[in-house]
Amino acid sequence: MSRVRCARCGRVRCLCVWIPPPLPHQTELFVLQHPLEVQEVKGTGRLAQLALACVHRVVGERFEPPPNPERRFEALLYPGTGPTESLAGTPPERLRLYVLDGTWRKSRRLLHLNPWLAALPRLSLNAPLASTYGQARKAHAPHQLSTLEACAAALQQLEGLDPAPLMQLQADLIRSLLAFKSA
Repeated sequence: MSRVRCARCGRVRCLCVWIPPPLPHQTELFVLQHPLEVQEVKGTGRLAQLALACVHRVVGERFEPPPNPERRFEALLYPGTGPTESLAGTPPERLRLYVLDGTWRKSRRLLHLNPWLAALPRLSLNAPLASTYGQARKAHAPHQLSTLEACAAALQQLEGLDPAPLMQLQADLIRSLLAFKSA
């Protein structure tokens, strides 16, 4: 028997009451979500789409580069080595940032299946936020953030966006998950 999910947040235990009005920002975000994350109870890609004003979420494993009529400078939010062209000096309204939504294994698969992503300049977070996600999902290193946390940290770094509303949403999600587990 399938459980009824909220049409907006996609959760069995609706989180809509905790989702802030979409926060304005100028950097265009594309969340590329692995198909197995869509129904993941801990997935935060959908929450990022609901809580931020300029987020496009695309589900799949293979992606074609989306049209870029505004000719925004494109980069991948992902740690590690890759092209190192600097984003410094690029105004946020001219940036398009791709964010991979999936486990680390799934995100590496998305990179492997989409060479155009791997060829993009990388944005690494200078000072990642203190993650609370490890309470709900195993993280092997401090830089391993949820998609929501990663988007918040990137927008804080690029635009000075206050991450507090997004981090509160993350805390509410974790509290809900832990309450459900202990019930």
